[in-house]
Amino acid sequence: MKTYSILIALSILTITGFGQSLKNGQALNSTDSVTMGPSYANDIYYSFEDGVVSSPSRNTWDIGFRTTVWTASIITNGAFSVYLYTYPKADTAGWNSVDTSGIASWPVLYDDETDWEYGAFNRNGFGHPDYGWGKYNPINHDVVGDSIYILKTLSGSYYKLWILRKNSIENTYYLRYADLDGGNQKEVTLDINPYRSKNFVYYNLDNSELIDREPDSASWDVLFTKYMGLQPNGTYYPVVGVLNNVKAYAQEFYPVSPDFIDWTITSLDSTKSPIGWEWKSFDMNTMTWSVADSTAFFVQTWDRDIYKLVFTKFGGSSSGKVVFESYLQSPSSVINPMKEKFSVVVYPNPVTDHFTVNFNQEVTGTAQISIFDITGKMIFQDEQAIESHAVNIRLSETALQNGLYVLKIMAGDEVFSSRFMISKF
Repeated sequence: MKTYSILIALSILTITGFGQSLKNGQALNSTDSVTMGPSYANDIYYSFEDGVVSSPSRNTWDIGFRTTVWTASIITNGAFSVYLYTYPKADTAGWNSVDTSGIASWPVLYDDETDWEYGAFNRNGFGHPDYGWGKYNPINHDVVGDSIYILKTLSGSYYKLWILRKNSIENTYYLRYADLDGGNQKEVTLDINPYRSKNFVYYNLDNSELIDREPDSASWDVLFTKYMGLQPNGTYYPVVGVLNNVKAYAQEFYPVSPDFIDWTITSLDSTKSPIGWEWKSFDMNTMTWSVADSTAFFVQTWDRDIYKLVFTKFGGSSSGKVVFESYLQSPSSVINPMKEKFSVVVYPNPVTDHFTVNFNQEVTGTAQISIFDITGKMIFQDEQAIESHAVNIRLSETALQNGLYVLKIMAGDEVFSSRFMISKF
């Protein structure tokens, strides 16, 4: 953690330890770049203070396990053609008679774009105590698997997979997987405890290998990566963008002038992808990438410094290079401490006619709920008492059409926003 003198930071032109001069209260720009490689082969874990922390290959893992004790999030490498299907013909009692005829019509499950706790394996969950792949047992605190999955790995192999349980107290997962015909069955025990300084630890099914590929969570702020992004038409598609670390916050400001610095006019977003992928676009006429102008992002880092981030160039799949300017806008010692925001889970997502918003920490009182379409028009508003850390929302049959929407919730002086999809058919 860095320390600064408030008096010095406010009155002189240089902030010790950063080599960045201030002009009218704003640090002069520092140009940097990261390179993910051809076809975006590498993830880039980036610190605004230290630059690139690590750049592990993306092409090594199939599934990943959140490392904290009281969580059940399991993700997939969906943007690199790892496909996850819920087996629709039976629960775990059908393990010995799996039949994949018709699999081409089964929906593929992908990680949620906005919440690290809502991985592909959690997509069928309804919130605590149902975590999608299994249900929480309040007696021993285990999450017990109740679903069979079909997984296509990086190599193109297909397996049937059963997450048997998570021993939450010991932070240990138990897996069973086999070829579709039942051959080569494996029983695997994964001790997650040695990796708790990281957000996730990963697993390769073909090699039966646990993979330690992330840097420590406290060492990085944002992740440059390829992931599955929810499109305006309600489908998922591989995108390249920037995701926040779990304790980093960010917000987009548009349209703004190059000298814009008033990041305090709105709350920073605690979700996974406030920076995301839409800061660039591809011109089919010139066959080139362009970066959106009049756009700036402000990021609160793990150390609670505030940086201004402006993208200037995107190289596309030939190099995976991203060029940007970053400014130390406000060191942690000279800003007012920001309250920790609450986080929520929306389920089910996609939504049909009703859904639940579950608060992942102690939140009481009344929630003001607003829903906006992708043009920014408010199309729903309600106010409800928060009961058992959740609110239940029912939409009228004619209020919403299929598509992408933005949910905004205000509870006290806290604000949370997230995207979700309506799919009635």
